Amino acid sequence: MFELKFADVGEGIDEGTVLKVYFQIGDKVKEGDILVTVETDKVNADLPAPINGVITKLGVKEGEMIHVGDMVAIIGDEIHETELKKADKEDDAGVVGDLENSSQIIETFNDNHVLNEINLSEKKILTTPLVRSMAKKLGIDLNNVNGSGINGKILKEDVERYQNENLKNSTSTIQKQNIKEQQSLNNLDFSSFDSEVIKISRLRKAISEQMKISKNAIVPTTLLNEINIDNLIAFRKKLKFEADSKNIKLTYMAFIMKAIVIVLKEFPIFNSSFNEVKDEIIIKKNINLGIAVDTEDGLIVPNIKNADKMNILELAKELEIIAKETRERKVSIEKLKNGTFTITNFGALGLIYGTPIINYPETAILGIGTIIKKPIVEQEEIIIANMLPLSLTIDHRIIDGADGGRFLKRFQEILNNLS
Repeated sequence: MFELKFADVGEGIDEGTVLKVYFQIGDKVKEGDILVTVETDKVNADLPAPINGVITKLGVKEGEMIHVGDMVAIIGDEIHETELKKADKEDDAGVVGDLENSSQIIETFNDNHVLNEINLSEKKILTTPLVRSMAKKLGIDLNNVNGSGINGKILKEDVERYQNENLKNSTSTIQKQNIKEQQSLNNLDFSSFDSEVIKISRLRKAISEQMKISKNAIVPTTLLNEINIDNLIAFRKKLKFEADSKNIKLTYMAFIMKAIVIVLKEFPIFNSSFNEVKDEIIIKKNINLGIAVDTEDGLIVPNIKNADKMNILELAKELEIIAKETRERKVSIEKLKNGTFTITNFGALGLIYGTPIINYPETAILGIGTIIKKPIVEQEEIIIANMLPLSLTIDHRIIDGADGGRFLKRFQEILNNLS
């Protein structure tokens, strides 16, 4: 028997509306079948069946609100013990691809042998060598991690969730200090004004909470610069023929993204998080590039996983897809989680400079302004050049201004020499 719950997907999403229920009690389902679609402020999330089986209980109805931890469905009786053992064996070998949804599953048994194993979980940590290695590198004691897999097995997602919670908890002391100030603001009386009261959306509330966390946890400073991109413009014209032949919209952002991932490899501190609880900097090996997308409902930041492994045209294509999915609220939850560095393009609105706010727990964000033509001095001559304004906000607790300057200088060199 498996109980599927609406999981904590992060990004401020803790509730939603059940848009569609695809099966009823007694229906047979196969692993991967979509059971329910939940509408949230950022995405429409499809919840798949984690196993083959029969729906024995439904905990949701179309049109109802659902919150994190609510039971979605119970699936039973078509998985045999041999299949469970096979799944266990595969997990022990470090194969986690089939367990991506396991963080949403709670397993129930009546078998005394299995219950005895669960009772012994305090003495024996059930996990894979891969997860043990991951926890060791992060300095995490697995005794403190709650496992969501079979028999309480600790999965990769459990370790990642524990790490993220630790990062967010590092801001709790600062947040408590601001409670009194916030209560004072809430008591303000506006009755003497001719005003209109507008209830904010769940998305706006989520954005507000994320901004407060960033403000309270980070010591930001913003560095401004502008760079000559005449070489980049010429290169884009050459590559645009190939892009057009493949039906790819080739914007300057794709080139900026490519240059950034190269620089992040050379300056990994910009692709990190700071854990104040343990006084540790966590350098992230993966580069998941966040792209701030302006939607009708507010700002959403999906990210492109492993962006450093893509070429310019691949980045351009993925950028087009992810922006469209986000504006249509079809972006997957996975694309909203675990970003490592963010780019925001306020130049699309004609703005030149800004002071972008870091997407906590990241440590830096790059703002892109609108390209402007202006006279500059180059090799003792005045020329009209295409200048790209840059606004780099860094977490000054762990990144110095000099490092930010070197980062921008190297970015300019790479951007103008892409091939």
